[in-house]
Order: sequence, then structure tokens, then C-alpha cells
Amino acid sequence: MGAGLAAALAAAAGLLAGRLDGPWGMLPGGRFRAADQPCPAASAWAPWAGVPELQLEVRPTRPRSLTTWGLVHEGGLYVPADFLTPWKRWPHQVLADDRVRVRVEGDVFACRARQVADAARIEALRRGTAEKYGLAPDGRAARTEVWWFRILPR
Repeated sequence: MGAGLAAALAAAAGLLAGRLDGPWGMLPGGRFRAADQPCPAASAWAPWAGVPELQLEVRPTRPRSLTTWGLVHEGGLYVPADFLTPWKRWPHQVLADDRVRVRVEGDVFACRARQVADAARIEALRRGTAEKYGLAPDGRAARTEVWWFRILPR
């Protein structure tokens, strides 16, 4: 693909993203249009444990939304940020402003996202993700740097 075509596609995707109600597949989107609900308690996410993907809106001043995996561990919701894909900006945006909106099965929750630092918890999250998504527990995913964010009430 030529550089000009790639630039045109990127520009078109950017224009489209701002008009969508959230992301479109793997293409990021803008602000969710639905009204916020209060974020569930930190340990009350069990009803959504089987949901394969959720959507996350970050950067409240200029909202950007994306589709990602989610893992419910001990009742809490965790979102991984895999850094094998260097174009991911959202984890840094969350570190700058932890206010996020989470859309799961059509409901939008106003929450916060806090980075997980505990090594034992991160290992448990890796194992849980491998099990949920059918990944080899000692494969590439086990050796990849992943930042984890816990979703918490505001």
C-alpha cells in the first residue's frame, strides 16, 4: 500500500471514528452516546465474566473509545493493555487521567481505571486470561509485557 493511500485511509478512519457511537470493530471511535450509570462496586463484576469483549472510553476531554478484552477476577474487572502493538496510546492516556467509561453489553458505566502493580495479581490475571481466551499459559502471551488496569468506581 502506498504512503498516500495509507494516509488517506487513516484520515477517513479518523473522520468516521468521531461520528460513531464508540469503536467500530478494531477501529477506535469517539464518545459513547448512552447515559452513564454508576460504576459497579469493585468486586461486583461477576455477571459480566463471560463477556468476551468490552468497550472502553478514555481521555474525557477528547473522548476516544476502543474495543478490548476484559477479565473478571475475584469479582473485579480488569482490562489488559498488550504493548506488542506500539500504536496503543490509550494506556498512557489512562495513566494521565484515570476517568474511563466502560460499555459492556450495551450499558455504560462511569468508572476509574487504576494500573495493577502487584506481581502475584498480574500472574493470576495472565493465567485467567489464558484460560478464558484459550491461550497457551506458557506461550507468547505469558512472555509479553502487559499492563493491567482494574476498573473501579469513581
